Amino acid sequence: MILNTVLAICVVSGVLHEPSLSVARGAAGVPRKATLMAVPLTFAAVVLPPVLVWVVFSDLLYRRIANHLVLALLAGWALHLGWMAWHDAGPLPWPAIGRGAAAAGIVLVLGYGLFAMRWVGAGDVKLVAVLCLWLGNEVSAFLVVTSLAGGVLALGMPVLRATELFLARRVEQLGGWLRRPFPTPMALRSHALSGIPYGFAIAAGAAFVLYRG
Repeated sequence: MILNTVLAICVVSGVLHEPSLSVARGAAGVPRKATLMAVPLTFAAVVLPPVLVWVVFSDLLYRRIANHLVLALLAGWALHLGWMAWHDAGPLPWPAIGRGAAAAGIVLVLGYGLFAMRWVGAGDVKLVAVLCLWLGNEVSAFLVVTSLAGGVLALGMPVLRATELFLARRVEQLGGWLRRPFPTPMALRSHALSGIPYGFAIAAGAAFVLYRG
């Protein structure tokens, strides 16, 4: 729930307020937000889903969001912007880039402080920050839905724990069938699970932005 507070602070920050569509319109009367973000979000809708699915299962089973996945997302975002600039695919969406970067910076600063106090996971913070870069003008919606999904997870802890145990047993069975055991999931270890696998909530927030139509 503490990470929910961080996300709420980011949402109410002035840098995350979406531009007024009455002001941000192009010459053809089309909202600039739509034109600026159409290509990046289309690309994100292709790149992000498989990564987020992996994040969900990794977090549910092992309470781990790998650094190399976060770094790969950051590199993909930077390479895509470079490709757009190199191939002259229209003006870069600087307002959206700035808004996403500001949100990422706030998340990192607040999240680092909370991580230092061991209140949140570093992987969660880094993943949210990188996704803020990807989602640009839609970052407010992403943070709001992520926060709400995190609250739902907290309220549904019994169901969540049962789901984690079910998945852990299936992974153990799969390892037996393949004769190649996987690392033991957290739900099957002797010590009790702690915290909320926030990767699921983060993935839900990103999916909402990418596929809401």
